Amino acid sequence: MIKCTCYHSTGHQAIRPLSEQISPEQDAKIRENFPSVKPMNTEPLAVNKNASSAPAQKPKPVLIETGPVRPFHTGYARIDNAITDALRGKSQELKDNVYRIIRDDLLPHNVHGLDEAERLAQISLGVEKAQYLADQFMDGTSKSSFMEAIRSIAKIGTEGTRVGSCEMNYQVKRIIQIDGYGYVHEDQMDKYLFAMERESPKDYETYRKLQEASEDGPTQAAFFAVRWAMKNLHLIAENQADYEKRQGERYEKLQKVKLDQTFSGADTSNKERFLSSLREKLQNSRNLQINFFLDQIAKMSKTPGDYLFSRKQILSKRA
Repeated sequence: MIKCTCYHSTGHQAIRPLSEQISPEQDAKIRENFPSVKPMNTEPLAVNKNASSAPAQKPKPVLIETGPVRPFHTGYARIDNAITDALRGKSQELKDNVYRIIRDDLLPHNVHGLDEAERLAQISLGVEKAQYLADQFMDGTSKSSFMEAIRSIAKIGTEGTRVGSCEMNYQVKRIIQIDGYGYVHEDQMDKYLFAMERESPKDYETYRKLQEASEDGPTQAAFFAVRWAMKNLHLIAENQADYEKRQGERYEKLQKVKLDQTFSGADTSNKERFLSSLREKLQNSRNLQINFFLDQIAKMSKTPGDYLFSRKQILSKRA
């Protein structure tokens, strides 16, 4: 485990006695006014003799149901749209499970308390979770394209870099174009900047300076790029082929990234065997935080049915 400096481990300040927090003058004033304050309850505490001697009933558990998980997109159209196609017409529970895996396992924003080996093992676990869902709920055609997309996202996660000790930065888009059918479209701004950098380096340098100039720099830079594009549509068209070639090379480079194999090859024939298989593989990885991963497996085992996660959670407390 690495030493963490994020908000999860800020610690607690030592408790100071009340006598150290107020001055003698404030204390004297409080004592002077105290006798004049009437008590909230003037009746003495008494036990009802007629009360039943039967043991108190245990509190009933509370059922909480969360809303649907918001879809997660990377901005790579060929990746995101493969997942969209695979999930089209499927249950909301399956969609929730898939997008939760992408967000929590493959591309988590915070990896509090995990060293690099454990972070990569978490990605491996996410891939196997997705494989289980694919084997249980998808047919051959959609399953293949779905898992290719999942592994691509896992490779994006593998290539992620830490910001500080716990937060992660991934090469994914923050602003994504999505149409009414849920399909992601490649960002046109990338195409504009590709042509600008090649054909007009001075304008590209101006764009970079605007972007870093002030708080509203990114907005000003975006307007600058759009105005440039409207004046130079012919240059953008001339560079279209090279732009598509570069995009293809980026994707090919991504496919060469090697994934962690900690949980690979788990038995996905049914849920019981899947979870048992994960436990066996975990026992063979002595360098990992066993309890951290066992806790995740335990949560999946508590979810009823064949899904790994549920929108319904039962909360109970001791009397």
